[in-house]
Amino acid sequence: MKIESKNFEQLDKNELYDVLAFREKIFVVEQECAYQELDHFDQQSTHILGYSQNELVAYARVLPPDTVYTQSSIGRVAVKKEARNTGFGRLLFKAALEEAQRLYSDQNIKIQAQIYLEEFYASFGFKTISEPYPDWGIWHVDMILEAR
Repeated sequence: MKIESKNFEQLDKNELYDVLAFREKIFVVEQECAYQELDHFDQQSTHILGYSQNELVAYARVLPPDTVYTQSSIGRVAVKKEARNTGFGRLLFKAALEEAQRLYSDQNIKIQAQIYLEEFYASFGFKTISEPYPDWGIWHVDMILEAR
């Protein structure tokens, strides 16, 4: 998998369209969550794009402090259904984590994790800091990674 990291201004209109369609397919259609996927945080984010055979198959965004949370964060982590269980998710999240640590080295990183992925994120050093709660009908926990 080839991984690219781009800020909002570096995304061309086709890349932006691909990212938005990719996220909508997974978070709105596949997960059956009718919510406002466009949240005005993309413009401030660094976008981590994973490509296989020139197709977007994995995505995450890195957000600065004082956007979604007071801490820096990683969100909208997604892997195309057909590319799951291939190691792409681990490669993508590792790249997103490294980018977050490079950009915001003095900041803790907070994420909102779907319950079934809690152990996955824990394998990167994240600690659960909340009780499970539903967000748009899907159970989540908040997790944090302390700054190095």
